[in-house]
Amino acid sequence: MTSPAPGRRRPLSRALIVATARRIADKDGLGALTVRQVAQRLGTGQASLYRHITDRGQLLALLAEDVAVRLPRQGDEGGPRERLREHWLAAHDHLARHPWAARIIADGEHAVDAAAPFADGALAALAAAGLPPDDAARAYRVLWNLLLGHLLNAHPTGHTSGAHRPAADDPRADFSWALSRLLDGMLGGVLDGRRV
Repeated sequence: MTSPAPGRRRPLSRALIVATARRIADKDGLGALTVRQVAQRLGTGQASLYRHITDRGQLLALLAEDVAVRLPRQGDEGGPRERLREHWLAAHDHLARHPWAARIIADGEHAVDAAAPFADGALAALAAAGLPPDDAARAYRVLWNLLLGHLLNAHPTGHTSGAHRPAADDPRADFSWALSRLLDGMLGGVLDGRRV
């Protein structure tokens, strides 16, 4: 994308507003995100933003859409279990880059259709791993709860001090460990699509 000529601002657009809001939320959290703050960062007045968005609620909905559309797609390398593990680790990494995103997802107020490709890929991988449709849907919800729990609870109950807390210093490793154990439990009794 080319920059505007010196002395000229880029034309205001919904995409520019959302990108600016995302940067504010990433740096300072959702509490700092206001229409006024976005307008200030863009060097314009709030009234100019209201031509593109209605209010802060819509701004949050647009942020939810933005994070959902960027959720990783299911890979096609490795077996179903490995594809599931990599898919959910990639989702963890994506949401961890935007600490506010897990809160918006958990609140459930701004559900968006843009997350469908992520969900479809995860459900397809669970089915390929041998889970029947109802079990795959349940497993998908459990995986989301695990992911959101890890992202929302920076200091969950049970962390110990000293040498017994290496995973607490590496949230991704902690999530990876829990994810592997959960997948083993969910898929441990499935072989070639049949319960054993």
